[in-house]
Amino acid sequence: MMRRLDDGSNTKDGQPGNMYRHLGRKEERAENLKLFKKWIGEDAWSMKKTAEYTEEDLRRIKAKQE
Repeated sequence: MMRRLDDGSNTKDGQPGNMYRHLGRKEERAENLKLFKKWIGEDAWSMKKTAEYTEEDLRRIKAKQE
């Protein structure tokens, strides 16, 4: 999910994720992304694929996991 919502500042090519545009109008996206990062945890934001996550990566995520 983080890879898809990212604004492109964390990627080599600078391309935003394919769901970044769904974070609101152009002027709202940066604020909504900040809110999402706060919910997940700034130090947990990662561009890794799901299979690449370690136990330590998962522990950093602040959002409730079910």
